[in-house]
Amino acid sequence: MLLAASASIAVGAVAVAGFTGGAPVVIADHEPNDTSDSLENISAPAGDFVLVGKLEKRYAPDCEPDTFMVLFDKLNRFVASDDNGSNKGNGWASGLFGVSDAAGFIDNGDGTRSLRVGVTGRADGFDANFNGLNQNGPHGQLGAFTLYVTFRDASGAPIDETLEYTDEFAIGAEAFYINFIVPASAASADICIDNTVGKVLNCTDVDYLCLKDLVPLCEYCITQIGGIDCECRPTDALLGWFDKNMNLIALDDESGPVPGYARLCVVADIDGRARIAVTGSGDEDFDGYLDGQLLNAGGQGVVRAPAECPDYLRGHGVCGCYTLDVRVNHPHNDGTDPDEAQLLNAMTHGDINMDGVTNTADLGILLGAFGWSSSR
Repeated sequence: MLLAASASIAVGAVAVAGFTGGAPVVIADHEPNDTSDSLENISAPAGDFVLVGKLEKRYAPDCEPDTFMVLFDKLNRFVASDDNGSNKGNGWASGLFGVSDAAGFIDNGDGTRSLRVGVTGRADGFDANFNGLNQNGPHGQLGAFTLYVTFRDASGAPIDETLEYTDEFAIGAEAFYINFIVPASAASADICIDNTVGKVLNCTDVDYLCLKDLVPLCEYCITQIGGIDCECRPTDALLGWFDKNMNLIALDDESGPVPGYARLCVVADIDGRARIAVTGSGDEDFDGYLDGQLLNAGGQGVVRAPAECPDYLRGHGVCGCYTLDVRVNHPHNDGTDPDEAQLLNAMTHGDINMDGVTNTADLGILLGAFGWSSSR
């Protein structure tokens, strides 16, 4: 999509004088492009051009509390409890199944029955007090949860719709008491918690872009020349260059013309493509979060350490527009031929055949230059 050059000022806010000139402007506006699997293809005009995009606010996962569930009798004594037995959530959520008159349903003495459920943080579940505290301190769990209750008849069929109750550990010292009226035809109930329902509006956007239709084997220098964030400060972007397998080759944060602006030179591969990403400063692994803020729990996806949730929740925090000046790198001042300079640049990364990735094919070329083979 091409616009007049003046669009770079409107979208990117303040542009650095002397850069944009009359170059065509390309807009990066395809979302989602937050991961290397959702790479946005940008058709590059011939020669120099300006690329405009935006790091947007996103609803990101909030804290995922480690819950503990208790069932009470009419005297508020524990009759059943569970720590991590839910079939929902991330493995730290609680669940009790097959609850019945034998343990869980309360006869109110007036022909009705109740189900009294307590939800607290894990550390509070083992001291028999159920008061939101772990001995003399708060249990420390933070974040939202949804409690699901499904009543079943004698055949095991659900009665009506599953009931839902949603609340939040806001200060890390809450204990929730929830009372349900048991339907007259209910023979049992299944109770479980989902502790992954919380969302928070956060600056975690990453733009993964594939610049195509470039001159093969040509070097392009990408300079951030504009952009204002949501707090009217220069958008503190971080640029990354990746090979065709999306392995990081190089990155830059502060080499641009003003503090907070980035500058990075890349080399188009043999197919005329260069893969880049734009994220916020401090996100050098390009996942939307400050480095070291995420954990992976063996196939369950991204989760957060429950007691340390505030420390594991910080996105890179940069939301705002950015304007990038993309220029073909011209001959060096020392007279070096640009093609030679570009070749040296790529070979510095071991990509001898200039296909955008360093692998055994490059090794074979290198060994062949010495009359060897990779089988030796």
